Amino acid sequence: MAGSAMMRDRRFMRRRVFMTLLLSYLLILLFPGLVFAAVYNRIEGVMVDNANKLNQALIQQAQQIVDSKLEEMYQLSRNITSHPDMKALLSMDGITNGKENYAFYNFMEEIQRYKNNNSFVRELYIYFRNSDIVLTPGLKTSAHLFYSRLYAYNGMTYEQWKDQILNAPHYNSFLPVEPIGRPNDKTEMLTYVHSLPSGERRAPEGALVMLIDKRQIHTWLEEITRSNQGTIYIKNAEGQVLLHTGSGESLMTMQEGNPSTISVSAHSARSGWEYVSAVPDEVFWGKVGTVKSWALSVLFIYLVGGIGACAFLTYRAYQPVREIIRLISEKKQPSPSAYGNEYEFIKTAVKDAFVQKDAINDRLKEQVPVIRSHFLQRLLKGHVDAQAVSDHSLEFMEIGFRHAYFGVALIKLCGMGAEEQEKTERVWAIMRFLTGKLVEDHPLYCFHCVELDKDLVAVVLNVSEKDHHQKASLYEWLGNIQELISGQFETGVIVALSDLHPGMEQVPVCMDESMKALDYSIFTENRSVLVYDDMKHRSGLVYDFPVDTEVQIIHAVKNGETEKVEQLIGNLYRSNLEMEHKEPELARLLFANLLSTLLKLLNALNLKYEDLFEPGLKPLEVINKADSVEDMYAFVLSLFQQVCEQVRKKRVNNASAVVDKAKAYLEQNADDAMLSLAAVAEHFHITPQYLSGLFKKSSGMNMSDYLAQIRIRKAKELMNDPDITISQIARLVGYNNDVGFIRVFKKHEGITPGKYKTLVENK
Repeated sequence: MAGSAMMRDRRFMRRRVFMTLLLSYLLILLFPGLVFAAVYNRIEGVMVDNANKLNQALIQQAQQIVDSKLEEMYQLSRNITSHPDMKALLSMDGITNGKENYAFYNFMEEIQRYKNNNSFVRELYIYFRNSDIVLTPGLKTSAHLFYSRLYAYNGMTYEQWKDQILNAPHYNSFLPVEPIGRPNDKTEMLTYVHSLPSGERRAPEGALVMLIDKRQIHTWLEEITRSNQGTIYIKNAEGQVLLHTGSGESLMTMQEGNPSTISVSAHSARSGWEYVSAVPDEVFWGKVGTVKSWALSVLFIYLVGGIGACAFLTYRAYQPVREIIRLISEKKQPSPSAYGNEYEFIKTAVKDAFVQKDAINDRLKEQVPVIRSHFLQRLLKGHVDAQAVSDHSLEFMEIGFRHAYFGVALIKLCGMGAEEQEKTERVWAIMRFLTGKLVEDHPLYCFHCVELDKDLVAVVLNVSEKDHHQKASLYEWLGNIQELISGQFETGVIVALSDLHPGMEQVPVCMDESMKALDYSIFTENRSVLVYDDMKHRSGLVYDFPVDTEVQIIHAVKNGETEKVEQLIGNLYRSNLEMEHKEPELARLLFANLLSTLLKLLNALNLKYEDLFEPGLKPLEVINKADSVEDMYAFVLSLFQQVCEQVRKKRVNNASAVVDKAKAYLEQNADDAMLSLAAVAEHFHITPQYLSGLFKKSSGMNMSDYLAQIRIRKAKELMNDPDITISQIARLVGYNNDVGFIRVFKKHEGITPGKYKTLVENK
């Protein structure tokens, strides 16, 4: 399609420089030919040739006009069928909630925007089979109401409309012109149908229908028919007449091959349409005189040789320009036909390329601060894979992490006075901005600031080494920053500093430590900088078991992710119990909390404790009697591992049960011609994709192949009856006709059912 448009553009451009060169040579050629003009104008052959060329040019002109409009329509079709929301809308059932209605409304606005750019399409609508909804740029209604009130076809019932147009598979199909519209206000229109999703040939989930006013095409063709007093009609690839100009009698006369008419045609490679022009014999020939044959011969030889030489010389002169045009067009530059000549096109294309490059670079530079801020926020939350971040990416975001050790400092801005409360959001924004600027104005270290909350600014630190001198220097620097900010805003400022850790992947750990140090601020007064290293040994019997971690453990167990559970529990163990001064009671409290989480999981998963673990096992007693923390950890971890294993087994059993039910359903309903993957999935209230994956994994074959085997087996049983024909057998085993049955039978058995039946009867 793109290649066809590019070729049309090249031909159009040739009419500029190429034709100028060619005309220059032809002027020289035609000067001697003027001697033969008087004789040549009377030659019958030349007049016939001119008439043929005229008709051919006219029909090609009609083809180019219609094809260009069809290309716009195809582009509109591609925009709609490839829309990201199309799949979700097709899958919706008939009952829609507010969210789904909102999705339809957004989609209506999208197709309205598409349609506004295309004046060729009179109306378009999209049919969603699952929900039986018709959607237009300005309307959402049921299919029955849409057909009966708005766009009904003459001689076609509602059921025929759905079966032949909406539910039948179509791929860029066109239907002949028919009166369409309200009962008392119908317009002759051409129908375009495309099944959804695009490319679906068996069971479409919907259809895109566009209606083209017949008068649109007639307007373009009337000038042609008026000039040659003939008839133009358009056929599709199947030979069906889609529309025609002129009277119906002219069309019938032409189709019957009447010798009093002469026809020329042009075929569109893009749409597959054939454009045929039928001209009455008396108009075609006109007033043709007779002249001497020797004059025609002399003039013909002279013109053919001269035109050939002119074309050859023009081609050689035009070749470099054509090559440049081809190279530019392949890069999807603006259409060449929009410019006066090739040289103007080349100049504009080169200029636009430089302008676009500069614009892209400028826009990227404008977005760098936003991109950097989002990256740092995700890095602090642990949502960035540090191993996958390249130096090039950091350089693009203007982030310089040149050293090995990382830390995080949090700057919390305390509440403002009562007189500032009315402009809180504005003042908070100014305070956050100025805080970052004050930090940047004192660049003692490599760092990057990012706003986290209304009153919280984070500083990601990057230092070369971790020692006492470095920590003291950081402490002093942050203290100075705190004094500057406090003096600037005349309000309280709390600064919390994490420990230093090697590697960018440790930044989330630094963030967590800094948050813990910041939380400790409620126990301190007049403390300049809160350092996590000073707080971490003061917890006593307090252990860290965040709610988020418990939620992650529950989610991982429900999914049977043993490795994820081991990782989460291991992190809890290491963060709480691998400290220098660990307390045994702290370990018992932590593992008792984990056991509580495990019991809640058993209840949520409908699992019985006695079915999973050995009788008489009392987990709390095992923990209290354990000789070491490592024993407690291993015991609790083994309990979680057993639950994960049971969850995985339960999933496998459920999947096998679904496949067995699906096989039984296929066995019982194999004679149903409408039986399909979607129908079976709907019966069991699951998605077709999920059912297909389960069936393939469990049976080793697709559901369609399994259904074909059942039908072939039943067909073989029926072939023992000599009175039943192949067509009857095909319908009895679930095929609409014997063609599909013969194809499937031969694919699986290697012979046709007729030969197989003959062999059975001979035996």
